[in-house]
Amino acid sequence: MQENFEVKGMAPCPSPISDECIIAHRVYGKCRQQDCLRPFDSTVLTPPPGAIEITSSRLGEAGSISGGVIVGGPIAPGEIITFNSSVASVRVVPGSFRVSDIRVTVNPSAFGQEGFYDVTIVYTFTYAINLLDASGLVIPVTLTVTGEPATVITSICAFTTYTKTLCLFGGEASEQTITTTNTLYSPQSTYVNVGNLPYALVQAIANPLQQPIIGIYESIPGTVEYHADVVIGLFTIIKLYRIVNMTVSSSGDCDIPECEPITGDPCEFFNSLPFPFEDFDPPTTL
Repeated sequence: MQENFEVKGMAPCPSPISDECIIAHRVYGKCRQQDCLRPFDSTVLTPPPGAIEITSSRLGEAGSISGGVIVGGPIAPGEIITFNSSVASVRVVPGSFRVSDIRVTVNPSAFGQEGFYDVTIVYTFTYAINLLDASGLVIPVTLTVTGEPATVITSICAFTTYTKTLCLFGGEASEQTITTTNTLYSPQSTYVNVGNLPYALVQAIANPLQQPIIGIYESIPGTVEYHADVVIGLFTIIKLYRIVNMTVSSSGDCDIPECEPITGDPCEFFNSLPFPFEDFDPPTTL
């Protein structure tokens, strides 16, 4: 098999070991979290075991929606989508769910712990929903955007947000403001780090755990409205890091072999490759 098709590490370097100075992103504090996010009214219901309260689905359209099943409308962007009992069920449009935005704020610890920082993370999950009647048919609503004629839509853009707060070690450092310019890309960029705060890296994987549940809420005494409640499972990793100079042991530059072009009959070469059974049937043990 050609080396082009092999996954290889660094080539052997016969040079003697030496110390090299590199610029690295050194991680100081890190954590992972597995959160079950569920809409419910904690003032009325006992929180389900392990659940974290979030709000019902909010309108993510550029305009307002209205219609026969919509109550409290027209519903403006950012408001909770409310409807009446004519809606028998709600579903998330397949393939529409994603983590669309993550905003992070880092501040020195409120308790004055040296080297620790309070991290506030706002996750935004976006998706499209269908309102269905008792027969399973989609109920249309009217979308009105300022300056444009009203249109009828069957899929409603919606979103849910979740705010997470935690404290992580970010390295003991002075509070001097540091201005950094990086000429790696053009045009060059300049960043002012007021207070010499650590940087944050947040990674997330999220999915709805089931089709939306229709939540029953009493906005005012004697008035019942229904919401689309999406239960979300969130896996996340949060890291605080700083850009540092580090000395590492090196054996010198890596040898880079020449690429070996495919010659002759490409089908003959392809047929000589082993069948990747492991990709179709992963091993049951690690």
